[in-house]
Amino acid sequence: MNTLDIGTADTSAPLADRIAADLESASDERLMALVRGELREAAFEELVRRHSDAAYRTALACLRRRDSAEDAVQEAFLRIIRARRLYRPGMRFAPWFYTMLRNTCRDQLRRRAVRAEAPAAKTANSETTDPCSELVIREDCRAACRALGQLEELDRQILALRIHGDLEFAEISTIVNLSAEATKKRAYRALQRLREKLGGTA
Repeated sequence: MNTLDIGTADTSAPLADRIAADLESASDERLMALVRGELREAAFEELVRRHSDAAYRTALACLRRRDSAEDAVQEAFLRIIRARRLYRPGMRFAPWFYTMLRNTCRDQLRRRAVRAEAPAAKTANSETTDPCSELVIREDCRAACRALGQLEELDRQILALRIHGDLEFAEISTIVNLSAEATKKRAYRALQRLREKLGGTA
């Protein structure tokens, strides 16, 4: 069911279990509606459970530092709470959330530039949470990370939103403020540049 209709649930199960089951079956949009209206902690926790891993991979692909990615994801979820009244019921949750995550990543990159930190690409490694693991471009993930770090920031963001956020190009285009066709072309060109840098073929 997509609504928290406790009255129609199996009354033989404990109330807490029935509520948890209803939350697990609710859509993202229904959960966000609960967060918006009543700031239901359980609904918010379910959204975090569903999206935290993909959000982390997306942020890591953009920021290329694990600690920065973790901070960005936490900040994005905090922004959900602070901006919950701005969520329009029925609006797709994922693009709304990933817009916040992208803005959070951009804020971190701006702060990093101000502090004149060393390029984040130098911290790339071959850990299992590496963002390149899903690019399926080359088996050498470390080389793929270096190549990814050489792309323009916008191209990294588009690829991350597509691969890790699993968003459609039309949704990504809204987030990055480009047309869907322009977004798709940038993604394809970025993938082509990655293949070239890795010595692969188109």
